[in-house]
Amino acid sequence: MDMEGLAGVLKELVRRTQQVVKRIDGYQVLLREPVANAYERARVLAEIEKLVAGFPEGELRQKLQAWLVSERAQVEEAKSEFRFEFGKRLVAGLEGSGLVVRGQLPVLRIGFFTVRADFARGKATIFWGPEIEQIKSGVPLEPLALARLVRSYQESLAGKGIKEPAEFLVHLLAAYRRRCTAEGLAEGERVLLSDLLAELVLLSQPESFRVNPVRENFVEYPRIRFSYDLYLLKRSGVRAVAGQELRLTVANFDATAKKSRALWVPDSEEGDGTYYSYISFVPVRSAGA
Repeated sequence: MDMEGLAGVLKELVRRTQQVVKRIDGYQVLLREPVANAYERARVLAEIEKLVAGFPEGELRQKLQAWLVSERAQVEEAKSEFRFEFGKRLVAGLEGSGLVVRGQLPVLRIGFFTVRADFARGKATIFWGPEIEQIKSGVPLEPLALARLVRSYQESLAGKGIKEPAEFLVHLLAAYRRRCTAEGLAEGERVLLSDLLAELVLLSQPESFRVNPVRENFVEYPRIRFSYDLYLLKRSGVRAVAGQELRLTVANFDATAKKSRALWVPDSEEGDGTYYSYISFVPVRSAGA
């Protein structure tokens, strides 16, 4: 190897050494909370291992590899402790929220929500209802932060949920009639809930959007809020308006896996619920009918 080639090898070794030192320094910071940072420790160790693999055979490489073996064993112990403490800390973070926790890790039902913990990746996914309507994935597996996030979703729904069930029912009937007209259906026939939601969103836009339909003037109405509002409507017992009674058709099993064909609606605060596919309005029957 000529001098130029030798210099290149040494420069590469210096570069890798500096990167390893930088990551070891960061790793030492994580050791201040070895259990809480167990998954982040594993990630940093994996990065160091890749860098060390590029070192030439010798005493330095052997010592680094031995250190990695030792640290990985300690990380696995920390992960086990983390999993043991995870559920307890999550429940503590939800205290006072009224949210009921059910199930067993890695899948927990928290009120209207489902949390799937991926301990291998150190991440969690949050769903609305069962594991179909995903809200957010890749959430760091930190129990108190996860509890705060679920609480924020719950508080947002409660704050924005319908306050006047009868008024909401009026809007549903108007959206239903618009959809029936668009599809050439007679009133009383069934309309997909996802199609009715699109009509409902249009009817809910402010005058500013009608005058200038740009993003800044658009008011969102997500599926989850629609689901929650239907829950509030069911809970209120208000089912008829203008002589028309609301009916929801339960989805068949195949439809439950398709967001375009079914919508999960809670039945209780504990997270029980039902999938519905269609909505219709039919004339209210008289008591003698």
